Amino acid sequence: MVPPVVNVALVVAYALLLGVVALRYRRGSITRSQLTMSLGVCLTWLSYGLLQVTQEGIVETGTPLNAVLDGLALVCLVAGLFLMYRWWRTRNDDPGPVETSG
Repeated sequence: MVPPVVNVALVVAYALLLGVVALRYRRGSITRSQLTMSLGVCLTWLSYGLLQVTQEGIVETGTPLNAVLDGLALVCLVAGLFLMYRWWRTRNDDPGPVETSG
């Protein structure tokens, strides 16, 4: 079993990664499409980390904080999946070359 400190470190790392992605977008280092995909991935990872903290971590089961963190993890998961779906749908707006038979 993983020590609870590692679970908390995962949440902190994923939250920092979200900040780095936002900062890189703000500075113009990544495109809007890359931002959408990166935020989706980071949010799904963050939801996993939050669930690890609430299930086996330092937050006791049955407390109000546990319920809030579980709810936040669910919101992060849904938002992350939505952003990844949106990226997947819009990543090929350009139809590209059309094949013709000759």
